[in-house]
Amino acid sequence: MRLRGDESRAMVMETAGSLGLPLDMPPHVYIVIAVTILCVRVLHVALAPPPRRPMDGPPLRTMVVLGSGGHTAEMFALLRAMSPRRYAPRHYVIADTDTTSRVKAEHHEAAVGESLAESSDVDDDELSIASEYSVGTIPRAREVGQGWIHSFFTTVRAAVHAAAVVFRERPHVLLCNGPGTCVPVVAWAFVARTLRPVTWFVGVGSRPAIVYVESAARTKTMSLTGRILYTTRLADEVFVQWEGLARRYPRAKFAGRVC
Repeated sequence: MRLRGDESRAMVMETAGSLGLPLDMPPHVYIVIAVTILCVRVLHVALAPPPRRPMDGPPLRTMVVLGSGGHTAEMFALLRAMSPRRYAPRHYVIADTDTTSRVKAEHHEAAVGESLAESSDVDDDELSIASEYSVGTIPRAREVGQGWIHSFFTTVRAAVHAAAVVFRERPHVLLCNGPGTCVPVVAWAFVARTLRPVTWFVGVGSRPAIVYVESAARTKTMSLTGRILYTTRLADEVFVQWEGLARRYPRAKFAGRVC
C-alpha cells in the first residue's frame, strides 16, 4: 500500500531523528551529507586493500576482458597458469566486433574441459562448475580514427552495456590486461563495490577484486588504459612485466614476463 505524502515525510523525519540529525534541517543539507558520505565511501574503496578470500574457499566467479592480438595471447598465457577449479565459472567479455577472441576463448575452454575430465581427483559436480564458462559482448567505446563527438555517444553506449554485464554476472575477480574495452567494465566493477552496501539488499551486489596486467609491449611507459586505472586507483592491483616500469610507477608490482 502506498503511503500518503504526510506519512512518508513523517517516516523520513523519524529516521533522521533516530540518526541524531536535527529535524528542521533544509533539504540541501541532507544532499550535502549524502554526497559527503558517498565521497568517503569512494575514497575508502579506492584506498582500501583488495578483498581477500581464503585459498581453500569456494570457486570465484571470474570475469576476463579480452582484447585482440598480443593482448589476447598474454591473457590466455596468464589463464593457463591459473587454476580453473579455483576461478570458475569464467565469463569472457569481448568487443562486439572481435570475432577472433571468441574463437580463442572457446579453444582455451575446450582444452580446460579435456584436462579436467582426465584428472582423477575431480568429481562430476566439481567438473561441472570448473568447466563452466560464457562469452559476452559489449560495444567498443571508440574505434580507431573515430571522431570525438561520435566517440561520446559510443562511449555512453558501451558504458550502459558494461553496467549490465557487471551487475548480471557479479564477478568476484575482474582480470584485464590493456584493451580499451576494459575501462567501462572496470569502472562499473568499481561502482559495484562502492554501492555494495545498497545493492546487496536487492541481490545484485558484488565486491570484485580488480586486477590489471600491463602488456609486455609496454617497456617504458604504461598504455593509456594502464595510466587511467593506475592514476584513478580503479584497479586494486596493477602488474607490469618490466622492472623499469615498476620503478616508474611505484604502486605497480613487477610480475616478470607472462609469456
